[in-house]
Amino acid sequence: MKPRELIINSIEQTLVEPLSKLGFTFSKSTLTFKRKLKEFVQTISFQLNRHNEEDTCAEFWTSYSVSSKEYSRWHKAEFGTGDTNDHLSTEMDWNIKGMTFPVIDDKQELHFQIIAASHREKVLGILKENVINIGIPYLDRLSDWENAAHDLVDKDWFHDKAADFFLIASNKEKARWALQQGLDYWDRHPKASFPESKDELHKRIVKYFS
Repeated sequence: MKPRELIINSIEQTLVEPLSKLGFTFSKSTLTFKRKLKEFVQTISFQLNRHNEEDTCAEFWTSYSVSSKEYSRWHKAEFGTGDTNDHLSTEMDWNIKGMTFPVIDDKQELHFQIIAASHREKVLGILKENVINIGIPYLDRLSDWENAAHDLVDKDWFHDKAADFFLIASNKEKARWALQQGLDYWDRHPKASFPESKDELHKRIVKYFS
């Protein structure tokens, strides 16, 4: 069986039933589970190793994201354009606290390798535990404007977007705080990437706090 087919079959057998009960739908073409939760869309994506090869390697990893078209609508109303990334958060599984990965032949893996039938059930069991017990609670926590804003500030990036999320949540003081955190970041890292982000910080300060 080709690696992609093996991975899809394994995902279907392991996750479709329990995730369907939680409201997720699975797309074979995009290798994603999605569900709508109020104004948010939660997505679990499976990404395949480009070096997968029949009888040699069938490896994949997961990512978790939350998006909302409400942000694009809000952005257009406030700034005249809805041309903005509507993701609240996107994270690879290895960056999410609590995720565990298989140990195969005394080697700690960082992804999910299911080419060997002898290890497949164990690997897929760990995947299922990760998705249900860690990944979905992570998505639920970030399907909230203020939680998503705090997550961005904690990561020290996209402070302008964090301020927007606080404003959507009608928390203007926290929006001011997020913008100040962004300015403090630029003071500490004057040569940081994406200098246009500093302009976005000032634009919001002028619009909402002048």
